[in-house]
Amino acid sequence: MPEYGRLWKRNWVLIWRAVPKLTFFWGVLTVAQGLLPVAIVYLTKMTIDGFVFAKNHYGDASSLNTAVLFFILTGVALLLAEVFRYLSDWVRAAQAEHFSDHLKQLMHLKSAEVDVEVYDSPEYHDLLEQARGESQSKPLSLLENFGSIIQNSITLISFAAILISYGWEISLLLLAGTVPGLYITLKYNRVFHSWWVSTASDRRWLLYFDGMLTHGDAAAEMRLFDLGRTFRDKFQKLRSTLRGEKLIQLRRQSSGKIVGNTLTLATAGLAISWIAFGVYNNTATLGDLAVFYQVFSRGQSILGSLFGAVGQTIGNTLYLKNLFTFLDLPSKVVSPASPVPFPDRIEYGIEFKGVSFSYPGEDRTVIRDFDLFIPAGKKAAIVGINGAGKSTLIKLICRFYDPREGSIEIDRVDIRNFDLTELRRNISVLFQFPMRFQESSAENIAFGDTSADPSLENIEIAAKRAGAHEFISKLPGGYAALLGKWFVNGCELSGGEWQKVALARAYFRQAQIFVLDEPTSFMDSWGEAEWFDRFEGLSADRTGLIITHRFTIAMRADIIHVMEAGRIVESGSHRHLLETDGYYAESWKAQMQTARDREIDNEQPQFV
Repeated sequence: MPEYGRLWKRNWVLIWRAVPKLTFFWGVLTVAQGLLPVAIVYLTKMTIDGFVFAKNHYGDASSLNTAVLFFILTGVALLLAEVFRYLSDWVRAAQAEHFSDHLKQLMHLKSAEVDVEVYDSPEYHDLLEQARGESQSKPLSLLENFGSIIQNSITLISFAAILISYGWEISLLLLAGTVPGLYITLKYNRVFHSWWVSTASDRRWLLYFDGMLTHGDAAAEMRLFDLGRTFRDKFQKLRSTLRGEKLIQLRRQSSGKIVGNTLTLATAGLAISWIAFGVYNNTATLGDLAVFYQVFSRGQSILGSLFGAVGQTIGNTLYLKNLFTFLDLPSKVVSPASPVPFPDRIEYGIEFKGVSFSYPGEDRTVIRDFDLFIPAGKKAAIVGINGAGKSTLIKLICRFYDPREGSIEIDRVDIRNFDLTELRRNISVLFQFPMRFQESSAENIAFGDTSADPSLENIEIAAKRAGAHEFISKLPGGYAALLGKWFVNGCELSGGEWQKVALARAYFRQAQIFVLDEPTSFMDSWGEAEWFDRFEGLSADRTGLIITHRFTIAMRADIIHVMEAGRIVESGSHRHLLETDGYYAESWKAQMQTARDREIDNEQPQFV
């Protein structure tokens, strides 16, 4: 229970911070709705007894007027109950809208700040599925549960006071008819929650199968290899299993509720028969019968709702734990308490010192005792076969991960001593598979630096440097044209054009460090040659790291490093490496021979 109390308190604080005024009105309406049923029952009794008394006294005017007054007040109370119900519905709807947006914002903030390594964890994706699924609606559901408990408790206490006047045994009978329902609710809420948590991974598989069947990125291969039936079968098989398990849970729950409700009806019939017998023997009035019927039947219903709300409170709290576990995910890669200012101008360079790194949850060491120095203002190219660890260097220098051993330094300062945001603001990266934002051409480029002036002039300058201005200008709407085909009136680009847009985004960020991962992999030979001519001028006075398979790019770097199995095995200029006749030279000669054999003059040689 202490854990439940902590979660309830945190849930209340979360809701109050999101919607304080609406929550206050909700509280006032909850109390009012708790008192109105008692007032209606009491006024009903007074109305019936008043009319019966007036009739027995031959239409006594005073008694009749009193009965009419109580009748009117009963109508007013019924009207207020309806007004409050509609007001309460509106307040709950408004609460839900505002709170949902607030909670989604918190989840987005957490998703943006957690370490990149958590995305490598299946447990994280299971937790995210739980947090944004049922758990997202549970905070307000829990508040509703508490509201129901408060409202029903107020009504029930008032009803109990009326029932006790007919005998304390009646109150016990009322309680006995509802306890089984509480037990059943608590039991099956826990069972269903355990099943829901255990199937989080299966639900993610369903999302994957559904995405493969419906997403445009998979459409071509799904059709070419005729995979539609395969993935439909996988989806239906897993969906059938989950559906069957869920229906079994619901069937057991329904069977238990039928038993509980049968007992509830039996106790209600017994109690009402008792008071009806009293009316028959003239020991109770018709008003007593009406009041007793309403109080007992509604009291039993309210008590059932109260116990149900208690059960739902326990169940919703179990879901709530998943949400707060997600919101409390810790971050390891954070800014230091007292960060060192990032240099206004890099004077010495970038240096990897004895860096070793393994991805979380993997035993394989991707980089081991890695040393690399890139002098300030120079461009270093990293070449090597796939899996050598080249792209991992980008993730480390951007501090998406921290090395297990060693350090990465900029001007002899460990990058872990810089403010994280400031460090990344000084690095511009073109990833091997850059994002294709479904935004306008201008926004796609301006995303490179949201702190800069996103004027059209500056955007066009970046586009011209990347070779993107010409084809963007020809789009319907030019720089205002929506890119991508996800939405209406979007314009699709070729792979090379998307890469040039990403290059423009990288250029728009006036960073001191350039990191390019296969910068021309989607370009043809003409586009690549044009990019060469621009790049050398654009990268002047900047420190650059270029990861590539293409010799035509690597040979233009100030120094080339050959990487194998997470280490540098050769370094030097293109000419020096050819003269050394090592791994680089061997790959170069093999590519040149292949090109000659195939007589493909325009094919760019690549490192193998």
